[in-house]
Amino acid sequence: MAPHEHHSVEIIRDAKWAVRVTAYGNTLTFPFAAEEYARSYADGQAFRLGVQVIELKKTA
Repeated sequence: MAPHEHHSVEIIRDAKWAVRVTAYGNTLTFPFAAEEYARSYADGQAFRLGVQVIELKKTA
């Protein structure tokens, strides 16, 4: 399956960790208390969608 141009997986570091997954026109954000869980989830979703994980760091 070729990656869809509108798929993306972003890992966001703010006060906590979050993973934002965009697939098939839908975007969902999943909060995580621990970095390891966020990275593991992001890696799995990126593999499923055939994309790279993008890391974002929010600033105050």
